[in-house]
Amino acid sequence: MAKSKNHTTHNQSRKWHRNGIKKPRSQRYESLKGVDPKFLRNMRFAKKNNKKGLKKMQANNAKAVSAGAEAIKALVKPKAVKPKMPKGPTRKLSRLAFIAHPKLGKRIRSYMAKGGRLCQPKPKAQASKGAQAPVKAP
Repeated sequence: MAKSKNHTTHNQSRKWHRNGIKKPRSQRYESLKGVDPKFLRNMRFAKKNNKKGLKKMQANNAKAVSAGAEAIKALVKPKAVKPKMPKGPTRKLSRLAFIAHPKLGKRIRSYMAKGGRLCQPKPKAQASKGAQAPVKAP
């Protein structure tokens, strides 16, 4: 008697597409790939509820940030400050802040340039010619 077939791919494609064939989700931490998910979940809760560890971590982060700030201060040499009268109350600062903005930077430059062109006074030569023309006519 012939043996019956144990495995077949009949109907499998339909079953796969029933919920859609999805790409595998990317692993956040490569080192935790293939680790028991129940253990990972438990570890996450343990980290979340570890108050002492949290305080230590925050203290270490604060130290690291302050150390980084000191290193930057050491690298950047302060320039000689020139005494200068401000042109307007914080206008220059606000302008620089806009230009340095990651999203508004490009747009604000053209917008400010256009504003500067519009605010410039018109040349007086054209205005005087226009005023003299009606006087010469009579």
